[in-house]
Amino acid sequence: MPIPGNVISEAVLRYGRERDRYLELAARVADICRRDIVEANAIRAQVTVRAKSAKSFESKLRRFAKRQDKDFPTVDVVFEQIGDFAGVRIATWRPEDEARVADEIQKRFCGPGGREVSVDKKDRLNVNGDSFYRATHCQVFLPEDELVGAYENLKGASCEIQVCSMMAHLWNEIEHDIGYKPGGGDLQPNEKGLLEALGHLIRSGDAIITRLLEANEVRLEEQTGDFDDVYDFVARLRKVFPDADLSLHAGQLFEEIQALGLTSMEKLKEAIGESNLNPGRAKQKLFQFNQILRNKGHEDYSPNEDSSDLVLVLLLEKFAQKIEENHQAGRGVGRPPRIASIAKRFRQYRADLRG
Repeated sequence: MPIPGNVISEAVLRYGRERDRYLELAARVADICRRDIVEANAIRAQVTVRAKSAKSFESKLRRFAKRQDKDFPTVDVVFEQIGDFAGVRIATWRPEDEARVADEIQKRFCGPGGREVSVDKKDRLNVNGDSFYRATHCQVFLPEDELVGAYENLKGASCEIQVCSMMAHLWNEIEHDIGYKPGGGDLQPNEKGLLEALGHLIRSGDAIITRLLEANEVRLEEQTGDFDDVYDFVARLRKVFPDADLSLHAGQLFEEIQALGLTSMEKLKEAIGESNLNPGRAKQKLFQFNQILRNKGHEDYSPNEDSSDLVLVLLLEKFAQKIEENHQAGRGVGRPPRIASIAKRFRQYRADLRG
């Protein structure tokens, strides 16, 4: 049924009053995604943020009213049903990283009422080849421990996070502006044909970028001297831990080794002991530590045996106290990062590990 005209005008006025709140929400969600998901896991990606403009919101409602495919009898229903007032996009270099990002979003955020995040994976490549839209849509709310201080007013507001590859993002945006909200009617056959040709190029581009990054990692594995960045760090460690997903949790670990002065593989081997830097010893240490954490009821701090935590557990014997000292907790400081929490537990139970 059509949306009443008074509902549209009142909804637009209300959104104008509340837009700053959605801007704040989108900025906060983007910061968390950038720090705790992209950087923490050494994922090559770009995070962008936006809050819908009042004009764009009004145009959307009028399109719904024209198509008569939405039932919005009141302003409250409009705000309950539309979830993209605040938006964040994570555009990964590689399409293979989209699923990891979506998984991390589910871990870091929550859905309505603290429930699980709603995830909608859209891949509209069809047999006719005229649609290439691909993105994962996640509707998220900030968890309770984030809704304090300046962010207390964001309770109950949701943000849409779209995850796609950079190449897919290009096609999605062009198709959206040309095909979804034009003022001139349906697309002509030549427009559809050109969008299809672009779609095939986009899919090929995804594959080429993946191969390019794989070739880059092979080259980085052979580098010596100081690590250039976290990606160089991960690539060189893969020679030692070929079966682990070393990007996972690599961001904080790389920052920590830099702070400790372990800026190259040579210095890392010297600190840990070259004979100790191997998968077998790392897995043994990690297994023992996780057993103790389970027995003590602290499983939330358990290192992951398929991640860069394999290197972390080898560092803890010598550097746990220093890592903890590098991240002093206290009022106004915020919660300590994951790596500091693990170091603290390691120090608490070091005697048990030796026993």
